[in-house]
Amino acid sequence: MPSFLPAIDAIQWRALFHVKLSELEISGVRNLSAVSINNFSEINIFSGPNGAGKTSILEDIHILGLARSFRGTQLQPVIQYHQDTCTVFGKVLHDDQSALAVGVKRAKRGGFRIRIGGQDEKSLIRLAETLPIQLIDSSAYTLLEGGPKQRRQFMDWGVFHVEHSFYDSWRRMQRCLKQRNATLRSGKANKRTLSAWDQELIEASEQVNKARMLYFESFYPVFVGFLERLVDLPGLSVSYSRGWDTDKSLSDVLASSIDRDLRRGFTHYGPHRADIKLQINGLNAGQVLSRGQQKLVVCALRLAQCDLMVKTTQKKCVLLIDDLPAEIDASHQGKLCTLLDSLDIQLFMTCVVADDLVNQPWEKLKSLKVFQVLKGETEETLSLDMAAER
Repeated sequence: MPSFLPAIDAIQWRALFHVKLSELEISGVRNLSAVSINNFSEINIFSGPNGAGKTSILEDIHILGLARSFRGTQLQPVIQYHQDTCTVFGKVLHDDQSALAVGVKRAKRGGFRIRIGGQDEKSLIRLAETLPIQLIDSSAYTLLEGGPKQRRQFMDWGVFHVEHSFYDSWRRMQRCLKQRNATLRSGKANKRTLSAWDQELIEASEQVNKARMLYFESFYPVFVGFLERLVDLPGLSVSYSRGWDTDKSLSDVLASSIDRDLRRGFTHYGPHRADIKLQINGLNAGQVLSRGQQKLVVCALRLAQCDLMVKTTQKKCVLLIDDLPAEIDASHQGKLCTLLDSLDIQLFMTCVVADDLVNQPWEKLKSLKVFQVLKGETEETLSLDMAAER
């Protein structure tokens, strides 16, 4: 059992640390009018026509948890034309119902300000720990169709939230790699000058790789179990590739590839080349599966991360799902919602027709609200106490 995974019997009695977003205020974002929503439920559905602003609300929750949009790196489209800044404020409830105020202000010129509990905060890490966000949106397909970078980011999100020492090792590895590559491009590099960075790079890389391997060993069976509940995909294989030859040490690999690195001006092998490979009968899954099948695989990947986070840290994240019904038939929508219900985490979802999600077989989650979004205006139209109705 990985060192960061607590014993199963401990999981059964330790109280879970619920994270719940209770309030949200938005100003200066896209086409949204000033938004103020109090007392979110466990299931929160934003419905309305295309272009109404549903996705923008999920985007703002994402900004509140990570200080950035999931729809692109540029701030210009996010902040309203006549505004210089946008602000997202929320309250995060913990198990004891104490509310922690969180606020993020972004400026068109690129600056940002974060406040947590009434205090200025410079660390994005603290923000991510305060409101852990997991996202499934249209860009999620890049987990299958995109390059290794997207899958490394996916895996590192999971490792970061379960192994607290990982970020320091990852940051050291990135710093050493950057310096080594700069030395390679300087035109003055040789074995002696590179050795100054190689030892620390190797040490940090081995720590990063070890954490990733341990995480993948725990993640894989959870993912397979979730996928089997969603869709049958014979021939699917999932494996972790560390980024260099498994039969050689990174020290030996760097030494043997130094001439190639010098010619090309960058480091060819290391944890920056790691990948999670998903294949169907030996072929890239993104090239074989239909869009609906791809979405279900991505959902299984993301939800397995949520579940593993609970089992390893006793802390629950908040899940954002943009346009859940898209490209999934009614039968698979029901299976997905049943799986979401079993995770017992707070959900924020968008759709065009609210009944597509309201009428799903919710059994474990106790409350549901529907918000209609129309031309940037948001109105609560339905509130259900499902526990009272059962």
